Amino acid sequence: MIREPRCYTVPDVLEKLQMRATTFKRLRRAGALPFLEELRPRLGRRVRYRADLVDQYLAGEWGRGVAVFGRRAR
Repeated sequence: MIREPRCYTVPDVLEKLQMRATTFKRLRRAGALPFLEELRPRLGRRVRYRADLVDQYLAGEWGRGVAVFGRRAR
């Protein structure tokens, strides 16, 4: 049985969000991706993010009515 990982690395998140690295970095620094929670400790330099929160966001279950990319949900 194949299990989903409980954490995603940056390349995993980029693939899931279908986003370029520069866009991801800009939005993360601006705080526009609130569903990303960094796991500690890091594995070397690799940043890991909680997979359950990313999956909730992609399923549309994260912060209903909250503007993530600068536009309000209507």
